[in-house]
Amino acid sequence: MYKEKITSRKGYAFFIAALVLVLVVLVLFSFYLGRFSRIKLSSIPKILLNEILPVFEKTWTKVDESVVLNLRFPRIIASIVVGASLAISGAVYQALFSNPVASSDSLGVSSSAAFGAVLGFLLNLNIVSVKVLSFLVGCAAVFSIYVIASRINNRKNVTVFLILIGMVISSLFSAMLSVLKYIADPIDQLPKITYWLMGSMSNVRLSDISYCVLLFLVGAVPLFLLRWRLNLLSLSDAEAKSIGENINLLRFLTIICATLLTSSAVAMTGGINWIGLVIPHIARLLVGNDSRKLLPASSLLGAIFLLAMDDMARSISVYELPISILTSLFGAPVFFAILIWRRKQIVDEN
Repeated sequence: MYKEKITSRKGYAFFIAALVLVLVVLVLFSFYLGRFSRIKLSSIPKILLNEILPVFEKTWTKVDESVVLNLRFPRIIASIVVGASLAISGAVYQALFSNPVASSDSLGVSSSAAFGAVLGFLLNLNIVSVKVLSFLVGCAAVFSIYVIASRINNRKNVTVFLILIGMVISSLFSAMLSVLKYIADPIDQLPKITYWLMGSMSNVRLSDISYCVLLFLVGAVPLFLLRWRLNLLSLSDAEAKSIGENINLLRFLTIICATLLTSSAVAMTGGINWIGLVIPHIARLLVGNDSRKLLPASSLLGAIFLLAMDDMARSISVYELPISILTSLFGAPVFFAILIWRRKQIVDEN
């Protein structure tokens, strides 16, 4: 799809190191940024390290400590994990379907997870139960799609049926989601539902971080270990069989891991658009189509992008903006620019 700009191993290593450095600097800036308290940059690592090993003298206030640990730390970690999760799953789905417009929601996981969360709101569940229900419904929907697609055509050309059935299931969940919004209490429930569907880091609590990171590792680590094999996803069943590759098992593992990443991200922060579509394209422009390079680059770019958007969401207005507004305002023009820039190559490939 794209010819990489960074070709040498040394150049790629330098690029990844630069992204890590940018992310570290942005994390420090994110801790400093905020309306509640302007904390000294030198105090931030001391506050965090003191929670693990109390060796520093407390030169900060209890308010500063509470803001860092209970407000900014959870949303910064969530921004990094969710951004990386959506970018990785988007890159994986684009490789799986050999489709440049595939994204982390190609199999309807976002709409189904959103339906689960809204159902939880209507049942007046607490926020933890809402997140759990959202995650389970998202995973169950994608598993059902895979089973149906496999049965319909006896595991042949399963990717085509995955896309088609995914569109059907996504449309059904979107319709059911509209029904739930229609019957929701317009005074108490509907504003909460609408705000959640637009995505926000404000509902992430310190107690959520361990589950957020655990699900990210469960989904991301197998994909990173298998990333050199993900290049085989573009092969047909016959081509994969000729080289002794069990392509159906590889597809199944890929879908399971990508679904875990997307569903956990949606359950944690609500709907966040464009990251799973745009970030993998930006990564491909820089490092090419090789999944061995693409997945690390996509994860870091996704983390940086979402953390920057969250910083803007909580600082450019008196009231915190839903984060999908900002990701859409930035993502749509960037994707359009990529289409215009690469239009000749896209036409030649098709």
